[in-house]
Amino acid sequence: MKLTFKDRAALMQAAAERMAKALNDAIAARGGACLALSGGSTPEAAYRALAEMKLDWRNVTFALIDERFVPPSDEASNQAMLERALAHAFTAGAQLKPMFFATSTAAQAADRADALYAPLHIDVAVMGMGVDAHTASWFPGVAAHALDLNTSRTVVAVHALGATGSPDRLTLTRSAYNRAAGALLIITGYDKRERLEKARAEPVEEAPVAALFAPAAPPLEIFWAP
Repeated sequence: MKLTFKDRAALMQAAAERMAKALNDAIAARGGACLALSGGSTPEAAYRALAEMKLDWRNVTFALIDERFVPPSDEASNQAMLERALAHAFTAGAQLKPMFFATSTAAQAADRADALYAPLHIDVAVMGMGVDAHTASWFPGVAAHALDLNTSRTVVAVHALGATGSPDRLTLTRSAYNRAAGALLIITGYDKRERLEKARAEPVEEAPVAALFAPAAPPLEIFWAP
């Protein structure tokens, strides 16, 4: 399902309301809820709007879709952005599962994150997309192991030269993403809309965002604004 909004402010408010509904539904059904969130500047306003809503935050867990292999003190850290944007939710009792660990290598951090993330039941995975058609840290040509549907891993390390913030990344695998109950893709701008439409017909190795449309993927809602 694709939803189009007149501007980005309307998109972010609608996305926040959709996330809040997912949280409330999951809490009512299971007594707890988990959202896996992408970083970057695009969805931050939606997260801020979400944190202002009255929810049972003590029963909410936030996780990361991916993370740069940098500490939370680094301005490129997705964790740091979420801690800022969702500050009110954390003050009210919400929890955040980190993906970064201060280890010698990204692979070692991924091992620790994998153990932490494996038990999670993700109610909604909130995804983004780059102009190169990457999503999560599934970058074209370098993330074959992350896209492997047969992997038992939940989190893996990826090295992508030229990736913003850090070439070393930690990311949910496609296999883990496919276990989410639902997914939300937030994109803005005509260039990304055009790239997304083209990507749907391309191999996932060349346009990883195409994995979000595969038959085994969770139900996807696309939120777009100019």
